[in-house]
This record gives sequence, structure tokens and C-alpha cells, in this order.
Amino acid sequence: MATESFYETMVIDTPEAGANLAKAIEHYEKSGPYIPKKVQGITRDPEIMDKIMGVSPRILKSTSDARNIR
Repeated sequence: MATESFYETMVIDTPEAGANLAKAIEHYEKSGPYIPKKVQGITRDPEIMDKIMGVSPRILKSTSDARNIR
């Protein structure tokens, strides 16, 4: 069963995926939409972004290296 999301097609191909979607919908109906807390700041520093994303600086030494990985 495929369902269109706002940006891409979601494929719900296992019972676990269906259960997770149902759980998310139930949570939304109970709690309402997710509203993030106050934004603490915005960064374009590649080292900070790598740290947030969990990328080891030993593997990717610069953002240009990250762009070449596919």
C-alpha cells in the first residue's frame, strides 16, 4: 500500500510499518501536531553540523567530501 505524503511516496510494506503509522496517527490525534520548542540558533558551521548528524570528522574532513559521497 502506497500513500502520498507531502514530499514523497510512503511505502507501507510490512505489518510493523503499518503499526508504526497507526501509532503515529493515534499520537497525533491524542497530542496534536509536533510544535518544536524555541530555536536556540542556526549554524552553517560544517563541524557543528557533522557533530549534530553524528558524522565522524575523521571520515569526512570537509563538507566537499560529504557532497561527493552518494
